[in-house]
Amino acid sequence: MKAPERQTPGVYKRRIGDAMVTVINDGFLDIPFEILRGTELDDMKELMQATFRSHPPRLTVNAFVIETGKNTVLVDVGGGSTTVYSMGLLLDNLESAGFAPNDFDTVLLTHIHPDHSSGLLGPSGEVLFPHAEIVVNEDELNFWSDPALRDGRSAAATPYLDSADMVIEAYREQFRPSREGSVLPHISLLALPGHTPGHSGYEIESAGETLVMWGDTVHVPEIQIPRPQVTSEYDVDEGLAHSNRRRIFEYAAKEGHLVTGGHLHLPAFAHIIPDGQGFRLVPEPWAVVV
Repeated sequence: MKAPERQTPGVYKRRIGDAMVTVINDGFLDIPFEILRGTELDDMKELMQATFRSHPPRLTVNAFVIETGKNTVLVDVGGGSTTVYSMGLLLDNLESAGFAPNDFDTVLLTHIHPDHSSGLLGPSGEVLFPHAEIVVNEDELNFWSDPALRDGRSAAATPYLDSADMVIEAYREQFRPSREGSVLPHISLLALPGHTPGHSGYEIESAGETLVMWGDTVHVPEIQIPRPQVTSEYDVDEGLAHSNRRRIFEYAAKEGHLVTGGHLHLPAFAHIIPDGQGFRLVPEPWAVVV
């Protein structure tokens, strides 16, 4: 009997008040320590080893379905078939969770990096979510739409220009550029620039419960939660990325809000608390009953 190569479908459901949030795993990304800066290599290795992860970081890649009773929303879409082999599980896992692309009236993008937006497209560049309005921070859309970026002025942006162009061109008529504040009933956009100029999170409030979805505020939780100053070469503005990471950590910790993110390990829900000069993540255990 051949040993299985995959787990069961990467799907996990959690209620937030009257809303249902479903984590949909799209796969993973491996990154080298060398793209991270803000602390010594030995410190990063020790932090990984302290959580029994001694290898270079493996990033979980997640998307999220939000069902509010009025809207069926997808937050980010993974890397699709246009990125590396280790991503592209979104459609299969959506099907396992009982969803199809035509079910969604809205897609909320945290930003337009390929591991969060290229899943909007099929293998031939075709539109996969024809009925969805695509909500994104106005600053994000303006940044990636600027032809002047082609002069190489942003080293962090240059590798992703082609993938951004494909998404923007395919969905040009479906974009709704937005600003901080309410974008749908019970859902607000949180401006968290730095990683990209329009990088955003989203906050869900329903029946007295709150979930903060912080996008790419964290890539490597084992390192960036205790060391919020650690940035990466993916960040367009590393200083701003650091300050907004600390700001959203402080907010979620003070309010006691539940958090999740595109690169938190499954089941991907947690609380964050201050710990010395940094913070500590307290993951929720897997719940058998939704």
